[in-house]
Amino acid sequence: MCPFKIKIMENVLIKVEDVQVGDEIMISCQSYFKYLRVLTPPTMSKTKMHWKTKQPLLANFRCTTRQNQVVTHSYTDGAGKVHNRVYKTWIPTPEDHNLRVSVDLSGRQIWLVKRTEII
Repeated sequence: MCPFKIKIMENVLIKVEDVQVGDEIMISCQSYFKYLRVLTPPTMSKTKMHWKTKQPLLANFRCTTRQNQVVTHSYTDGAGKVHNRVYKTWIPTPEDHNLRVSVDLSGRQIWLVKRTEII
C-alpha cells in the first residue's frame, strides 16, 4: 500500500502565480498554440514592474516544447553565399520536445493540461 496520495489536476485555466515545475500547459501565441512543460520555478523579476502599481512581476519561465523546422528553399546572394529559408511550426504535443524556450507568461491565459502532485 502506497503511503502517498496522488492528486491529478487537468483541463483548467490557471493564473501565472499557480504555475509549478513539471506542469504541462498550453498558451496561445499569434495564430497557433504552444504546448509547454515548465522546467523552472516562478521567481520575481529584478527589472520588470507593473506599469501602474510598480509591483515586481514574475520573470520568464524556462520551458520545453516541440518545434519543426523545414527548409523551404535556398538561394545564393550576389557574394556567392548560400542562404536557407526556414519555415518553423510549433507542434502542440506532449511527446518529443526538442527545444528549450524562455516564455513570459504574465498577462496570458494559461490552460493547465496536466499536473501531478504527490500529497
